[in-house]
Amino acid sequence: MPSPKYPLKPLLEQRERSVDDATAELGGAVRAREAADAARVRAEAERRAAAERAEDVRRREAERLARGELRAADLAHAQAWEMAARAEMRELERAVDVAAQTAERARGDEQAARMHLAQKMADRDVVAKDEARFEDRRKKRALAAEEEAAEEAHRGGRRA
Repeated sequence: MPSPKYPLKPLLEQRERSVDDATAELGGAVRAREAADAARVRAEAERRAAAERAEDVRRREAERLARGELRAADLAHAQAWEMAARAEMRELERAVDVAAQTAERARGDEQAARMHLAQKMADRDVVAKDEARFEDRRKKRALAAEEEAAEEAHRGGRRA
């Protein structure tokens, strides 16, 4: 007699596919978070580099002014440059803020994907444990049937 098949096998296979899909989603979320973190780091580095360059220009111009090398036109150019430098810094700071917000959203998405995967794995594990219990019961019944058959054979052999 063929052994009974686990009746929830299709459900188990579907849940395993769900786990695979959720794992792929988590991988995508991790890559997106890593890219967002890298973009944030780059934006911060650009802002720091621009601030350092601007400070270097300011220092050199202050030294030239102290030595009396600048004229009124140079001072007007310096003032215009300062306004442009401040505008650039505001733009770079906005870019850092946007990158930080994007990275924070990506971290949230990654966490949600982790939780989704954990739920899918728990759903799969419920059915997998039930299958293991089913197989255990089937093996115990088969062993009991074999033992009973052996006992019958043994009892039958004594009578002869």
